[in-house]
Formats: sequence, C-alpha cells, structure tokens
Amino acid sequence: MVWELVSSIRFRSEYVPPRTGDGHAVLVIPGLFGVDMIMLPMRNFLARLGYIPYKWELGVNTAAPEDLDNLTEKVEVLYKKHQEKISIIGWSLGGIYARELAKRKPHMVRQVITAGAPFRGIKNPNNIAWALKLLKGEIEDFWDKALIDSLPGLTPVLTTSIYSKTDGTVRWQDCMSESEDALHRNEEAVSSHLGMPHNSSVLEIIAERLPDKIGAKV
Repeated sequence: MVWELVSSIRFRSEYVPPRTGDGHAVLVIPGLFGVDMIMLPMRNFLARLGYIPYKWELGVNTAAPEDLDNLTEKVEVLYKKHQEKISIIGWSLGGIYARELAKRKPHMVRQVITAGAPFRGIKNPNNIAWALKLLKGEIEDFWDKALIDSLPGLTPVLTTSIYSKTDGTVRWQDCMSESEDALHRNEEAVSSHLGMPHNSSVLEIIAERLPDKIGAKV
C-alpha cells in the first residue's frame, strides 16, 4: 500500500489521459473502515484532470445500514446543485454502495466505477470479513436481506468494475460483472486491495473511463 502510494506520485501529478475531464461532479466513497483521507490522492487526481470530486463525509465506513440512505440524500443534493448527472467512484465496500445508489437514482447517476468491490460475493470468505464479523456479527444481522440479495444484480447505468488478481483481500472474481455489454464492463488492474485508492493502474482506468457518457438503461 505504501509503495503504491509513493510509486504513483509522479503518475498522479503528470499523467494526461486521452480525454480530460468535463467538469462534472464525482462522489468518491471509501471502503470498509476507510475514511475520506484515504481517498484524498484519488480526489486530487480527479480534480487535476478537470472533475469536481466530493467526499462521502460520513466518517469511518463501518457498513452502517443508514449510510446508504445518507448517501442517497447526498446524490440528490449534488444532482440538484450541478443540475446534471453525477458519477460515483467507490473502493471496496464503497463500490457496493456506488452500485446501489445507481439502482436507487439512475436518473441522477451518469456512471459508476468500482475498484475491488466484491458485489458478487459479499458473504464469501475474504481477508477482511473477519474484522467486520468481530465488530458487528454476520452481515445478515445488520443489513436487510433484500439488499444483500440485490447486490449482484446489474446496474441500470454505465458501470466499470475494476478488479485485480493481486488483490490479496477479496476474491477478484467477486469484483467483476458476470456479463459484459454496452453498459457493463470489467477492467483488470495490477494492484493490492489497500493500494487501489492511489494505484496508478487503477487511476489510469478511471481516467480513461470517466469521460464516457451513455443514457440509462430502460
């Protein structure tokens, strides 16, 4: 994680993508036990490319059931403020939230990009689930079953799922869309799970995909 942060400094300050940003708003959501500070390198990178990044502003991400409702309100506020659809980028659990926000408010979300988000296997064993279980119990104890069952479902907006076979924390297969089409695409990065918020491989994919714009699926 530290090596990825240090090694990407030059990339984050100098990289110029084929298409620069168009000034639209981008909500950036941290992963489990993450905070806004962890996502700062990504937000600064997005701002340099011409986007308007926003923090999630909900403190430590502890998978609290009310977070999704609070984020839904934030999407509404940003949409009203900018008078256009916003994009949402989420790392790990933040990516799961991003996908669900798109399902709730497809008319307000331009696209979703997830990085290491195990939406297809939230209950599968991984190297961080034990900490959440120790803190809060089984996921069924604090998340609605209907929400858990809906997680693998396709999003109704343009979605890029970034996965890494060197993730080391969650199963990379759980971070990919089961099928790909005009709206749903998978992209492989070379990154550790903890390094994704500042890994140059991940950031390059985000930079190349974020300018895309396509209508919501009907």
